[in-house]
Amino acid sequence: MKVALISHEGGGIRSVTAGLGKSLAKRKIETTIFTGITRSNGETEKIDDYLQIVRLPIPDFPPRNLWFQFLNFKRLSRALSNFTVVHGVSPTASFGLTFFKKRIPKPFVATIHDSYRLGQKAFVNQPLSLWTVSDLGYYFVDYPFYDYSISRVLASSSHTTFCSHSVFADISAFKSFDHSKTSVICNGIDFDEIESVKNPQTASRNSISILYAGRLFWMKGIMLLLEAFSRLKDVENVNLNIFGRGPLRQKVERFILDHGLKDRVSCLGHISHRNLIGEIKNSDFVVLPGLYEAQPMILLEAMGCRKPVVAFDLPFARELVSNMNNGLLAKAGDIDDLSNKMRLLISDEGLRNKMGQSAYYHVRKKHNWDIQVDKYLEVYYKVIGNN
Repeated sequence: MKVALISHEGGGIRSVTAGLGKSLAKRKIETTIFTGITRSNGETEKIDDYLQIVRLPIPDFPPRNLWFQFLNFKRLSRALSNFTVVHGVSPTASFGLTFFKKRIPKPFVATIHDSYRLGQKAFVNQPLSLWTVSDLGYYFVDYPFYDYSISRVLASSSHTTFCSHSVFADISAFKSFDHSKTSVICNGIDFDEIESVKNPQTASRNSISILYAGRLFWMKGIMLLLEAFSRLKDVENVNLNIFGRGPLRQKVERFILDHGLKDRVSCLGHISHRNLIGEIKNSDFVVLPGLYEAQPMILLEAMGCRKPVVAFDLPFARELVSNMNNGLLAKAGDIDDLSNKMRLLISDEGLRNKMGQSAYYHVRKKHNWDIQVDKYLEVYYKVIGNN
């Protein structure tokens, strides 16, 4: 069997695609990841005997996933004829293939990672001061494209998987939804990578380190986190490290200066995934104050690093976090409660260690790629048989 994974660079989907590809290769399944990246000439990187990555050019303007398919269709159609199964890990980067099923008569599996409708609902409830032109384009201009692409994928794919039960529940409202060819396969994490990364901390430290990683825009709740952290001024030796970039970068930096947090909050920009794992290991706990997510990789990876997590009590978080067991859930959107939950973890090292261990055992059992890959292989063999 030869499997083609179609995705895009960046974000959680990139991590999912990389983890799935590596896990398939470990099972000696020949796997190629096709992805789009700006300033690319179509380079191929051979990872090992069973895994390679083909990076195809993609324009640097929206909707990038649509242009990626138009620009590279001929090359993709030629390449995909040599594969047994085509898996659109990013459906918006691969739905165009459903129009050419006669030219590419292969079983097509799609994975849906998001619900625009839930994201759009959360967006319109945010203060206008946090709206940006790119957000308006994403949630209103791109929305019809996304809605159509998901409907097309549901109607045309041999099988569709969902990364979380909350996304499954929302997308099941589509008219083209067919329960007989859908399933939920949660995101996995690469424990080999996590265990290979050494803790970068070389000297003992006397402060508590909180970590945030994600795009700096409204949906990730970065401004809510800063508000909550500013209410911890009475707590000494606590710092917040922010990793990521995005349209709210200037607002974040202005807030830090205006609230006298320059010595306690660091904006450290984008770092490699491997280095981020090291920073997670060097932190005491991780906060993800997102207002809408599907199944955030940063929470899974934090838990895999034996770190407790703090998140808002929303459906996506409840799928991962059991309050007072492997993390803490704050009342959705409540800055005071978020601040109090952080204060609790800051004050209790024993609780942090206990929750961190519980978090590790949870994801080791339910979000391990060595287990999740079997679920995808079951889907692949099923659609091959049906085809």
